[in-house]
Amino acid sequence: MSSRNKYSLWLTLAVLIIVAIAVPLISDQSWPSLFSQGVEAYKEAAERASEVGEEEDEDEEHEQGEPMRVELNDEVKNAAGIELLSLQQDLYYPESRAYASVVDVRDLIQWRTRLKQLEVELDLAQMHERAQLQELNRLKQLAEATGSIAGKNISYAESNWQQARAKREAASLALEAAKTELTQGWGAVVASWVSVQDSKEFKRLVTRQDTLIQITLPVALTLPADVNVIRVSRQGQRDTARKAYYVSPAFVANYAAQGETYYFRMATGKLRLGMRLHAWIPRNAEGLRGFFIPERAIVWYAGKPWTYVQQSEQVYLRRPLAEGEAVAGGIFIQSVFEEGESLVVAGSQMLLSEEFRWQILDEDDD
Repeated sequence: MSSRNKYSLWLTLAVLIIVAIAVPLISDQSWPSLFSQGVEAYKEAAERASEVGEEEDEDEEHEQGEPMRVELNDEVKNAAGIELLSLQQDLYYPESRAYASVVDVRDLIQWRTRLKQLEVELDLAQMHERAQLQELNRLKQLAEATGSIAGKNISYAESNWQQARAKREAASLALEAAKTELTQGWGAVVASWVSVQDSKEFKRLVTRQDTLIQITLPVALTLPADVNVIRVSRQGQRDTARKAYYVSPAFVANYAAQGETYYFRMATGKLRLGMRLHAWIPRNAEGLRGFFIPERAIVWYAGKPWTYVQQSEQVYLRRPLAEGEAVAGGIFIQSVFEEGESLVVAGSQMLLSEEFRWQILDEDDD
């Protein structure tokens, strides 16, 4: 070992000996006593750190929107203008949004004209066939009775009858093909309106008493088999929607949205050709029981909807609405609430401010 290393070692030992002798003399305490005091100080520091951590956790929970009781004195309660509504269970029919458009029925008018022309042509062909058959039978009867009718006349009459029959068959095929084409494009129900001469449904369409609309559902949605009535609005507002009645599937898809398409009819009112409409489609015919929370009772905090219920004369509790479903005019929810509870429908924002007033006080303390 070099002399420099030996010198450093002896110097370190000397410092340790001086500290070991000097500390007890200065503090008038032994080393075991000093060690015990250090352990106690460590325990106290750990307890204080634990208390601070719990307080921070409580603050974090509060900031995340954990419901708290809010108690108001009479003065604040009167200033808040709180109004209450007794909660009652409602029957709600879940709905899905869809788009619709007014259908141009002028094509149906053209189809009605085309079918009528083909029917007339068929009638004429049938009349001509009957006439040619009668002429053929007359000539045959004369030939049998008198023998004065040349065979070539009978052959000529039979040829005319065969031609007339072929024309009648062609006219019949043309009419059936037109009806098939109409059915393929518009469906059997609408096709029957066009085909039947005295169809009341067709008459209401062409006189603008009713309007035919086409509904296009979202791609993942299908129309329930038991749904015959939907709601349609021009303004996109559910509370202004009117009833539309199921007609049939629409076999021509909407190329902009590849969902299922259906025809419905509704009273024309102010609808115009080419209008784009909003539709609400029931998901099933059986309603759900729950509670309707109106918009005026809803407050937003941390990006989520909440509402308040009265617990006692001066105590209110905030309830979550995130599990509910947004409906026209508010939120429908099946859980959290009980029938007869008092819902705060006015003054909710004041209650939210009172609930979080402690945050403002903490900032003032800083």
